[in-house]
Amino acid sequence: MNVHKSVLELIGNTPMVKLEKITQELDSHVLVKLEYLNPSGSLKDRIALEMINQAEEAGELNPGYTIIDASTGNTGIALSFVGILKGYKVVIYQAVSGKVSTERTKMMKNIGAEVRVVTPGTDVKEKSVPGAEIELPARQMCLNLERETPNVWWARQFKNPANVQAHNKTGKEILDQTDGEIDCFAASIGTGGTLMGIAEVLKKENPDMEIVGIQPASSSECMIPGRPYPRSETVGGIVSDMLERKGLIDEVITVTDEQAVLMTHRLWREEGLFAGVSSGANVYGAVQKAGTLKGKTIVTVLPDSMNRYLTEEHFVT
Repeated sequence: MNVHKSVLELIGNTPMVKLEKITQELDSHVLVKLEYLNPSGSLKDRIALEMINQAEEAGELNPGYTIIDASTGNTGIALSFVGILKGYKVVIYQAVSGKVSTERTKMMKNIGAEVRVVTPGTDVKEKSVPGAEIELPARQMCLNLERETPNVWWARQFKNPANVQAHNKTGKEILDQTDGEIDCFAASIGTGGTLMGIAEVLKKENPDMEIVGIQPASSSECMIPGRPYPRSETVGGIVSDMLERKGLIDEVITVTDEQAVLMTHRLWREEGLFAGVSSGANVYGAVQKAGTLKGKTIVTVLPDSMNRYLTEEHFVT
């Protein structure tokens, strides 16, 4: 019998699809990896499983512990899914408030997590949402809880090496699926784990591979490859390491909320891909890059599902 022992075995190994209608006027190909087909609906299932497994193996996370983290939603849902399935209590400090958070908050609560919504102090109306910036108050609350409460494990997705290592595996899947015939990879920068983890593998295989980061246009600071992140003292972690590593990231482009939403609608209607707005942002960036190239193959990921953008549509990292 070909039967899985647990739904956790279904994390990863997502399929890849070539865009047809959206790219029909381009001379290059755009391939998309359907990460929204992971069990909880986003690529964050990968890092949740990797972070929890590594913490258990290291003796940092034990039966009876509570898992906590700050999240705009996707990591919170994934940690709730994996953590509760493994028998832990999960508390998520959700860094997006108001209507933008509606579906994500409900999903986490439905799974069984405790959700503490933290007002980020940033007006997200008509704006994209840079998670690395708006999560800061929620991270402080995680730190306070960790210091004050026994048997608490803070996942620290923004600086946990397991975040990057989980996406080293994603990078290997991409190489296998394309037979290594890929010229450029583009993806949004949230914690930086997706882009850095995949870039490490692709650059090792082909140092001439072009790696493009995508940043929400509403970000207060511009990310520039080769330069320290201006807010490294507060945001820090993977984003800073990724930007400062020589030769890893070649370019960072910005995508507006409107551009991301419009491309998301095209994915639904023209390609039948029911992904979320962060996917629209990634595809918009990949298509823009493809327009400057001839006869090349560009790959991106579709990070999450449309089901967390039904009330409000914003580019959330």
